[in-house]
Amino acid sequence: MNSKHRKLDILSVPNLVNLFVSEENKTLQAIKGQKTNIAKAINQIIDKIQNKGKIIYIGSGTSGRLGILDAVECNPTFNTNSFQAIIAGGQNAFLEAKEGAEDNKVAAIKDLKKLKLTKNDIVVGISASGETPYTLAAVKFAKAKRITTIGISSKPKSTLAKISSIDISPELRSELIQGSTRLKSGTAQKIILNMLSSISLIKSGKVYNDLMIDVKPTNKKLVKRAIGIISIVCNISFNKAKSLFIKSKKNTKAAIMMHFKKCSLNEALKHLNKSNYNLRKLIG
Repeated sequence: MNSKHRKLDILSVPNLVNLFVSEENKTLQAIKGQKTNIAKAINQIIDKIQNKGKIIYIGSGTSGRLGILDAVECNPTFNTNSFQAIIAGGQNAFLEAKEGAEDNKVAAIKDLKKLKLTKNDIVVGISASGETPYTLAAVKFAKAKRITTIGISSKPKSTLAKISSIDISPELRSELIQGSTRLKSGTAQKIILNMLSSISLIKSGKVYNDLMIDVKPTNKKLVKRAIGIISIVCNISFNKAKSLFIKSKKNTKAAIMMHFKKCSLNEALKHLNKSNYNLRKLIG
């Protein structure tokens, strides 16, 4: 135990805030040391996505919840189901802790089998300690099937780090609250998952410049965002962009193509299909 952390309960709130910020800065520094491995993992993910593969996050407790959080957000943001997530104990474990589930190796294999894995998939095991039985069983099962695996942990010498095809393990030696891996380890996992999904989808044509070009307009806020994107890319008024959005049947990319190619929706869709829906290839 780090002696400077033994008396957290008697520190003032401002001092605790400073201490937490200081510790999280160490998290960022540790992640920087993993840049090469992160880039390697992203390149593998891009390749699998292009071959219609699935990227499957799997973990227990906080690690599993962070996997679900990242995977779920990919659909409305990028209009893709490429990223999926499994948590030990099932989906109910997202809201209610089921600590014993992390020891169930049999359940991990059953959970993965339900997804009918192929060699175009990647299994991403997430575990702060790198020793969670559920997560290790999942990664070992995938490895036996010759499926690419990525391990995310806070322990470079852990079992997960050793058995994964690609190891991403920023070394985080202690938590401010001892054993509470939802803190620095959780921060590291969230940042790494952000990069794995966001960068791979940027490079897969799901972003144009810095715009969420494939955003799913499922509510008023996202409809407004989609129209705004059309307005920016096409350099037209919001009202004209709205008209294009309606004519395109709420397909942001198609609306943009209709503007640039001066064509119908059907013709726009044909252009997009030929380019694998990569707007950059079509309009530069």
